[in-house]
Amino acid sequence: MLAMPFFLQNAFSQNDSTTVNTLHAQAWKYRNSNLDTAILLTQQTFDLLNKPTVKQLPFNWEQKALVKTYYYLGFFYNLKGDNKIPQEYFNKALTISNNIDYLYGKSLVFGGIGSFYMRRGNYPKALGYFFDALRIDEKRGHKEGMLVRLSNIGNIYVSQQNYPKAIEYYSKALKLSEEINDKKHVAIQLGNIGIVYYHQHNLPKALEYYLKALELGRELGNNDEIALNLNNIASVYQDEKNYDKAMQYFFEALPIAEAQGDADIVASVTGNIGLIYGIKKDYKKAESFILKALKIAYEINSLEMTNEFELALSELYNSQGKYQQALEHFKKHQVAKDSVFNAENTEKNVRAEMNYEFDKQQAMQNKEHEKEVIALEADNKIQKQLHLFLLIIIALILVILFFVKRAYDNKKRIASFLESEAKRKEVLLQEVHHRINNNLQVISSLLSLQASSVGDEKLNGYLKQSQNRIQSLSTLHELLYQNDSPLEINMHEYLNKVLDFHRDVLHTKTLDVKVNANITPVYFTTKLAVPIALVVNELITNAIKYAFNEKHSGSIDISLLQDGTKNDSWMLHFSDSGRGLPASSEVRKESLGLRLVNIMTRQMGAVLTKTNSPGATFTLLFSTTN
Repeated sequence: MLAMPFFLQNAFSQNDSTTVNTLHAQAWKYRNSNLDTAILLTQQTFDLLNKPTVKQLPFNWEQKALVKTYYYLGFFYNLKGDNKIPQEYFNKALTISNNIDYLYGKSLVFGGIGSFYMRRGNYPKALGYFFDALRIDEKRGHKEGMLVRLSNIGNIYVSQQNYPKAIEYYSKALKLSEEINDKKHVAIQLGNIGIVYYHQHNLPKALEYYLKALELGRELGNNDEIALNLNNIASVYQDEKNYDKAMQYFFEALPIAEAQGDADIVASVTGNIGLIYGIKKDYKKAESFILKALKIAYEINSLEMTNEFELALSELYNSQGKYQQALEHFKKHQVAKDSVFNAENTEKNVRAEMNYEFDKQQAMQNKEHEKEVIALEADNKIQKQLHLFLLIIIALILVILFFVKRAYDNKKRIASFLESEAKRKEVLLQEVHHRINNNLQVISSLLSLQASSVGDEKLNGYLKQSQNRIQSLSTLHELLYQNDSPLEINMHEYLNKVLDFHRDVLHTKTLDVKVNANITPVYFTTKLAVPIALVVNELITNAIKYAFNEKHSGSIDISLLQDGTKNDSWMLHFSDSGRGLPASSEVRKESLGLRLVNIMTRQMGAVLTKTNSPGATFTLLFSTTN
């Protein structure tokens, strides 16, 4: 049980209503430094509110104070990360507010519920409640409440990466703050706008707003704003790769945030310090700071920071070769990422805003309608003019409909023409692929006949290799001819057909070599598919020719898999169980096959590595966006 602060001993000597207000004010001050004390102080108001003297106060004072008590408890438990208790207290506060039609109480509660859902990544529900609170504050003309809700809505749009909307609502909040000379919220909105520019990669503009916010925060002595903006300024320098400057600001922000008990900023600053240590390859310090930040992120249920630091930890372990740990944290990152942003949430956000705008416009239209009714009853002339106006409108609508109908018919004719043209071009393209494929087959057959009639074994081998390359291209055009999309190819089907050709070759030899394939069924453009197939063709040809000279059995493994670090990164892996690469790189420097592999690698913008383990291993890392 926490001891009662000294100031309360004097407070209880005053009248009960004053004591309730004092408890509320002091509880609110403890919200960032000691949530347990804040909750204890708030709970102590229940006994006072049950006193008969308090219940006799006018204007439902006791009920309104009870609403505030329940709201504070919900708010504080929400900051603690509790998933159940906040909703119970918010519901109690809302019930009382509805019973006494307490608009300020409803606004408070809707804002609290919105914050509850926002902290848990449920942005559609959060946005709906914030707009509900905004409607009430607009109805009451409560500008302080309006600017807070506008800022809340801007925060959600930042989380959803809708930066134009975020700027719109932050700018409205900034203008309102300046109107009422609320410097604290001016500083907050300056920092918020800086955050949006930061996300848009406009670092000079972001730094400009952060520095303004920091200056105003220091002027007001607001340590929360000081810590937040120091962290944000450091992030800008971090992105500019000025790591020493970034570290200076991060370490200045950290003790201030810890003293304030602001877990969000502490987690952010700590995690960013860990990221910089990772860049500097001080892996031990990087792991320590990121793990500490991740622990706080889980404690406060921050999906955004969980998503960011799980990915950072995954990349840190991956760079150290700790692939199992890297994979575990990457999976956790994906779970958090899916919760933060998905298409359904975006659609619901838009619907919530549209409902708000519709309600607002409907209210304005209702007021205009009432004015029109009064005017019509007062003057019959206006009614006649209205009839004439309506007739003109109808005539204009008919004219517009005529032109719309004609435009629609023209659009249909154009669409029909374009569709027939598209079909004709598709048929022509398929015919081109068909003819190219036939020609390649003829060339392949000629090379085969020439090889069978040549006595020189070396020349025979060259002709066979050329036939293999032609066969790879022929397979591509055969699949393109059969495929619905003439610009993309199924790599699983394509590479397996290329490998089937080599499996047939192995059956004609005395070698007991198995060709194993693990090919992802992904579609690549022909620009990327052709060099990949040629690389595979050259590597397996070299393996059959050189790898198993001293043994008659073994295996060849080929895989095409997505690299775990990025969605557009892929890895082509080739290995055999043969005798491995020669010790001297000069032995096979004239090999046309390996020269082709290097040429194709450069064409793809890929990175090729070769190792012996103990057989030959080739790893090709490439990106589909190159």
